[in-house]
Amino acid sequence: MNFTLHLTANCNFACEYCYEKHSLKSMDERTALAACELLFSYGHLKNGFSFFGGEPMLSRGIIDLVTEYCAEKSAAFGGEMRYRMTTNGILLDESFMKLANGRRIEVALSHDGSLQDEQRRDRAGRGTAERLEPAIDLLLKYQPNAIAMLTVAQRNAGKLAEAAIWLYERGFSNVNSAIDMRPSVPWTDADIEALAEQYGKLAEYCAARYDSERPLHYLNFESKISAYLDDRPCIECRLGYKQPSVAPDGLIYPCNQFLNKPEYAMGNVFDGIDKAAQRRIYEASCAPEYTCRGCALEKRCRHHCACLNHSMTGDMHEVPPVLCAHEQALIRAADRMAELLYERKSPRFMRAYGIKDDSKEAKA
Repeated sequence: MNFTLHLTANCNFACEYCYEKHSLKSMDERTALAACELLFSYGHLKNGFSFFGGEPMLSRGIIDLVTEYCAEKSAAFGGEMRYRMTTNGILLDESFMKLANGRRIEVALSHDGSLQDEQRRDRAGRGTAERLEPAIDLLLKYQPNAIAMLTVAQRNAGKLAEAAIWLYERGFSNVNSAIDMRPSVPWTDADIEALAEQYGKLAEYCAARYDSERPLHYLNFESKISAYLDDRPCIECRLGYKQPSVAPDGLIYPCNQFLNKPEYAMGNVFDGIDKAAQRRIYEASCAPEYTCRGCALEKRCRHHCACLNHSMTGDMHEVPPVLCAHEQALIRAADRMAELLYERKSPRFMRAYGIKDDSKEAKA
């Protein structure tokens, strides 16, 4: 069982594309421990929490409390706990990274690479890139495979590859990205074309380094390639079941972008999940999207992310046009990368996806 704990609605950054409504609301110890008890009440041997915000490191004491409490509880019956946390990194220090490694907290860093100072400023309007240099070194020292999570604003659509490559050259081997998909952002065809060009450049860059000692794992491409070669959906939504979100006040919602929408509340950590509400929300999310039936890219596209659809259109099944155009551009670039790797019979690529080298069989 896995929950996302929204530890606080507060943040020490003021990123230009943030969709959160920041406030001083934070989860207290009683609520956090009730979430732990609810998690263990399901009786699973493998459990986990994702620590989320705002900026979760502002509630570092709750992270310490939860991980210590869960370590004791899970040890009592031989269970396993895993944690994930996404942070802006500004409060990371040696003592926390030692805690993270000791208690199996995977730390992902939100960082926009070469665009950091432009897009991710603090609440006083100051750039943050220079102050994050020690945090990057520290994170990669303790977790060399940590993921850097990059977001690109509309006006910087033509700089995505530059930003991702900056993160790779800075030491991150695993990079993920998103674009600013707030409903108020008016993406144009020209913006999508610029993104498509950037994805193409990044595909060439990743392919060229794929068999090197330290390849760039651009996770957006790899999920699309896997979805095709493994013939499975690139995401499995299971809204309300896969990763319920716990608000600072203990109310439970099906996913993070439904937070604080009363009509989607499905219980609380003190009384448990309302199974009827959970089932109703899940079943509502299972209907096929209106515009995607029969599309050749259906399994490889994020169209079935009810959370994203609802946040942009108000309807879990109405896919925003920018998402459709973006996914097409991303999939084309991922296919180009796979094509390049297959053409040169990349050993790592062939092994990773269990692809037989037909040319060797023909020679035999």
